[in-house]
Amino acid sequence: MFKSPFKKFVKSLKDPLNIKGSLKYFAEKNRQELEKLSDDIDDKTKKRINQTLDGLDKLESQALKDINKIFDKKLFPLADELDYIAKQRIEQAIGGLEQLEIKTNNDIILLLRNADEKIKNNLLLVDNIRQETIKDIRTTLETADFYLENRINQISLLVMESICALEKITNNTLKEVNILEDKIFQDLNFAIDKINKDITDLEEKLFQDANLLIDKLIYKMDEVIGGNIELVRNEFKKYLVHSLPNPFDKCRQILKLGMKPGAMLSDIELYELTECYELNKLTENTSIDDVLKTYGQLQLNAARMAYLVRNAPELKRRAIEDWIHYGMLCDFWRNTSQNYGMKENVLSESQLAQNLLSGR
Repeated sequence: MFKSPFKKFVKSLKDPLNIKGSLKYFAEKNRQELEKLSDDIDDKTKKRINQTLDGLDKLESQALKDINKIFDKKLFPLADELDYIAKQRIEQAIGGLEQLEIKTNNDIILLLRNADEKIKNNLLLVDNIRQETIKDIRTTLETADFYLENRINQISLLVMESICALEKITNNTLKEVNILEDKIFQDLNFAIDKINKDITDLEEKLFQDANLLIDKLIYKMDEVIGGNIELVRNEFKKYLVHSLPNPFDKCRQILKLGMKPGAMLSDIELYELTECYELNKLTENTSIDDVLKTYGQLQLNAARMAYLVRNAPELKRRAIEDWIHYGMLCDFWRNTSQNYGMKENVLSESQLAQNLLSGR
């Protein structure tokens, strides 16, 4: 029950004063002294003394009434009002703490409910520590302390919000990194597409140049052979040992021509069979000079094929591409041969210098 500290304080002030008793004591003491003197004075004086004593009694009674009136009408109501105000303030403070604690608890529950799964375990860990701490405080104090519990809840909420904020910052950073990666990937794709387009354009330009050159060769070949296509076709037929089917021939197996007679082979089949025979000549022990001869022959065969199929655009295109391909291989191996020869010359000069220095 709420005790009245202010009313008790006023009452404690009133009791020690004992105003009524003090006035009576004063009057009684003076009465005795005056009675002793009354024997020596006349009746008139005694009468006046009695009047004075009666006045003192009246004064005592009136003073007591006035003082009691002050306590009853002024101080006690004031004490009650002060006690009520104090009680209201305390109740408001407790109510405010309770409301604040409820709000903080609700914020914690809401935060846990809406938390991302990646950080939920961390938030639950903080919440468990919070609950254990409050439980320990209640066990120690044997009562609930709203202030301490609310401070613990506020600190716990602050830590949880910090974890969520950190997760949000991390997610935003990862999102920005992903956006940057996408931008880099797009730029890279754009650059690759541009390079591919440039290469395609270059290849097309190279093909057009090669096509123009092949057309000139075809024109020259027409002048030389007088338009006799069979002379060119016979160059491919030279690779056929006989026109009979040969299922054991490796190149025929690859091209699936094993059971097909030579006389029934088309121009493109003759060309591919010839190409296979030439490529099978190459091994790891083939000299660079022989490699150059083989690729040179294949380039010549491609030019002949372009002449044979000059009226078939797709086959002509394939022949021109082969002509470019084997021409580039010839350039590569020719450069390799030259570099290898230069290296051998350098080694020979170095060996000669060593021989001179050693006196050999």
